[in-house]
Amino acid sequence: MKILMVRPMEHPVEMDIPNKLEEYYKVLECETITATYPWEEPIALVTDDNGFFSKKRPSRFVEELNQPIMGNFFLCGLGDEDFADLPEKFVRKFKERFWKPELIFTVGDRLSVVQIDDGTMPK
Repeated sequence: MKILMVRPMEHPVEMDIPNKLEEYYKVLECETITATYPWEEPIALVTDDNGFFSKKRPSRFVEELNQPIMGNFFLCGLGDEDFADLPEKFVRKFKERFWKPELIFTVGDRLSVVQIDDGTMPK
């Protein structure tokens, strides 16, 4: 299954993984997963079940969810009853969107997000 993997402080990468629950656990480095659907596009954002609230390093702030994702997450397409390959047009779109790693931290009671631009662009 073709996914777009996003890790803290790294650029997103395209990966092919078997469409099996055990593989999701492996790439997300967790024991349980959750999927959310924050966009109109038929895409799942798959993360550690505690990926919104864990002590893992923050990865990216997702505006549509109004919160950061902690640790690794991936984007994939949706099949009739399961996850599916992420269509190429969405790979490009979301690779660009999540290209810049983010520092996410709290100052007082406010969440701050700083994008790290290394001058590169997605291929």
